[in-house]
Amino acid sequence: MSNTDPRFTRYTAVPSNSLSLGQLTEPAPVKDNGTVGDGQFRAACQYSHFAYDDPIVYPGQSGRSHLHMFFGNTETDAFSTTESIVNSGGGSCNGFELNRSAYWTPALLDGQGNAIVPDMIILYYKTKQPGQVQRMPQGLKMVSGNTSAESFTVSDFLYWSCGDSGHSYNKSNRIPDCKGDTVNATISFPQCWDGRNMDSADHRSHMALVSPHKPCPSTHPVRLPQISILLYFPGQPSSKGWHLSSDRSGGFNTGPGATLHADWWGGWNDQAMDLWTNGCMKAARNCSFGQTGTDRQLAKLNNFQNYQGPNVVPLP
Repeated sequence: MSNTDPRFTRYTAVPSNSLSLGQLTEPAPVKDNGTVGDGQFRAACQYSHFAYDDPIVYPGQSGRSHLHMFFGNTETDAFSTTESIVNSGGGSCNGFELNRSAYWTPALLDGQGNAIVPDMIILYYKTKQPGQVQRMPQGLKMVSGNTSAESFTVSDFLYWSCGDSGHSYNKSNRIPDCKGDTVNATISFPQCWDGRNMDSADHRSHMALVSPHKPCPSTHPVRLPQISILLYFPGQPSSKGWHLSSDRSGGFNTGPGATLHADWWGGWNDQAMDLWTNGCMKAARNCSFGQTGTDRQLAKLNNFQNYQGPNVVPLP
């Protein structure tokens, strides 16, 4: 079950260092949106594919996981490696193959044999410490959110809500009934890295989550951009029966949406990552939808930066 947009797979076999910035970026009418004292970079994505794989938690074990929705690298599967993530596959986000990072979340299911596809996926890289932030290391792996409990406490880093981008309300640790309005899920990743390990046994210990205004701890001294994934699902008259694939796996029988989490495996093109790291993060500029703080922006998905296909698709 895949998104077949042909723009996502034009350069799948081209190694990252051979990709053309000129082909995968476009002139920026506006370099950025000014500054508010911190660094912000946003990109839009569409889903790429669904699969019962998790290359971080179950590497090499195809079909071992609950169903995930993947975006970013179009060839992410149980056998992915840092080499394959960086140097092969298409891309379903702004800039296409310039962002081969792999992003995945548990699939949102309607309880009637279908998965629900978001209208929009926003990647939000940000920092409150532009003077300290460093570029993302290639191949870094992260898991964030609730994977091991029956519930979670709502915070700025993990929640469900109603409303489209910038108009969030009714925050909850369960999928809310938005009475026809957009259903939003927000998952943020830790931003302090130990500077040594690309992964850890629990896929979390090499990272530390701190308040954006506080310094990184001495155990995790390297400040990286904090990644947030924002999923916007189309409003329905009722969300009754909606749940995450992970809510009913691994012995769980949680309330709907209680196991909200996400995974990230870094695979940005170096030149593209330098553009937004230097032009948005370190320069403390507010960059949206592929702006890089320069006269080039990552190529748009389409004029509306959204997904325009069917929002309900049968399970694979």
